[in-house]
Amino acid sequence: MRRVSVEIRGLEAFSEYEACAQLQLDVWGFAEINVVPAGHLVAMDHYGGICLGAFDGNKMVGFVCGFTGWDRGRSYHHSHMLAVLPDYRGQRLGEKLKWAQRERVLEQGLDVVNWTFDPLQAPNANLNLNRLGSIVRKYKVNLYGVSESPLHGGLPTDRFEAHWDIESQRVVKALRQEWEGWPGWEELPRANRTSVSDAGLLRCDELDLELDVEAFLIEFPKTITELMAQDQKLALDWRLQTRKLFQQYFEKGYRVDGLHRTESSAYYRLTRERDTD
Repeated sequence: MRRVSVEIRGLEAFSEYEACAQLQLDVWGFAEINVVPAGHLVAMDHYGGICLGAFDGNKMVGFVCGFTGWDRGRSYHHSHMLAVLPDYRGQRLGEKLKWAQRERVLEQGLDVVNWTFDPLQAPNANLNLNRLGSIVRKYKVNLYGVSESPLHGGLPTDRFEAHWDIESQRVVKALRQEWEGWPGWEELPRANRTSVSDAGLLRCDELDLELDVEAFLIEFPKTITELMAQDQKLALDWRLQTRKLFQQYFEKGYRVDGLHRTESSAYYRLTRERDTD
């Protein structure tokens, strides 16, 4: 990890859009056909979208990009991609890119941003829920189809849809780094029972789809990427079991609004939906 001074700014020369396309290959291992090309990024950036890069001197080391969406008479910004080179992680560049994106979205007169992320990736969930203050109410099944990318491990590309109400009290507090600690979260009821296999891997043994409480937890592996490499069948089981849980409880009016982690596991905190954030 290189600790350097990084500038976050809009893209300028066409070569910077080309660098953005190359980053998709370098970070995610996409097949070239799946990359959003430089020409499309230019069009996105100039006609309603936003593309921002993180630069170490003249070198792009991360980016975020998205476009304007429309739903039932309301405009919002859909954040399509966020990536940071491995050597530059651990400096909260992804978080800084998102806050810079928020500033640009506010300048456009919009107040909501959404994006998708893998529910089984705890580091992304920590950024999106805890540090940025987004919430999740929607679950998308196999949104991008089965991918050959090493990032996806051959699993169905199920996704959470993060909802970021960028002028809400919750998000403003996150911007000020005032995060809610939820003392005693460990005592909350759990919607799934787990055990550890002989190989030391976390298994999901039993689901409780009938909880009727104000808040509860769903446990899942803290390092799903490692689990995918060791036992793809077990990783797929985690995908399918957690899919049932989230679909059921979103339908019941719960939302995901926090992540907790221990040495061995990660836990989503779900709470009954409220009128305000």
